[in-house]
Amino acid sequence: MNAEKLTQKSAEAIRTSQALAQEYGNPQIEQIHLLCALLSDEAGLIPQLLAGMGVTLPSFLAAAKDLLDRQPKVMTSGREAGKVYISNDTDKALNRAEQVAGEMKDEFVSVEHLFLALLDTADRSLSKLFSDYRITREGALQALTSVRGNQRVTSDNPEETYDALKKYGSDLVERARANKLDPVIG
Repeated sequence: MNAEKLTQKSAEAIRTSQALAQEYGNPQIEQIHLLCALLSDEAGLIPQLLAGMGVTLPSFLAAAKDLLDRQPKVMTSGREAGKVYISNDTDKALNRAEQVAGEMKDEFVSVEHLFLALLDTADRSLSKLFSDYRITREGALQALTSVRGNQRVTSDNPEETYDALKKYGSDLVERARANKLDPVIG
């Protein structure tokens, strides 16, 4: 995977997954570390996609953290301090994310590409987690279309442009229905 093709958020997710592996004493970054890193940005795109798919986020996050707790831990002094490796499954997911970005005609690998790649290459435990919560690639793509529309990822910070109207605009009709508009006289 070409690290220069990562968006700021996806590079941050990979760094967070490495920090999670170190924090939990895991010898390598597994797919669950990457998933938990993607979920850790509460205002990020992946929690928004999952909410759009009807997933109960606190429950899903608790199940993901439970999987993280069950990862093998290494407590020996034999390995170098702070050194964490990438597992084969995670490497497959990262390479698949680059392919997904290419298929979507995007120039950078964003968090949605990482998430779709996790869905495509999920190991046994992640596959069961996705199945239990009825998270499918098709559902993720539908939710992504409602958030992203037909925008392409052409910068290293595309997540800031998604749902720009909701973030920076104000729905006057909605505010009027809620009686939160001051009457205009004159």
